[in-house]
Amino acid sequence: MTVAMVAFVAAFLLHAVDHLRRGMQASPPPVVVGGMIQAVFVLMGAVLVLRHHRWAAHAAVFVGFGSVLLFTYGHLLPTFLPGYQDSFTSGPRINVTWFSWLTAVGEIGAGLVLGYVGLQARARHESRCEARQ
Repeated sequence: MTVAMVAFVAAFLLHAVDHLRRGMQASPPPVVVGGMIQAVFVLMGAVLVLRHHRWAAHAAVFVGFGSVLLFTYGHLLPTFLPGYQDSFTSGPRINVTWFSWLTAVGEIGAGLVLGYVGLQARARHESRCEARQ
């Protein structure tokens, strides 16, 4: 789970670099605020996983799959609510390049892996608890 979390944090930071490269005007303010809130959850999840806390697996599932859902909505789907999306598939696509796509897809992939690894860790923990009873 540690490797998956470190990979996810790296993908998250690369995506943040892309937002800085594109310019903060490329994303609506609610998207920027959402990214800051996501950063808090990513940091908390990373601390829990790196410290092998008992809630680490739950944090990995929440951060991993939650990020996948938000990123898919925010970047891959066509624009439904312009103030709440920075869609790469429909306008305005400000400064979106191959690097933007790479970082977005990389974070989604890393989130899927993190969420899956978290689910596996939870299942292992639950089976160990059942075996003790």
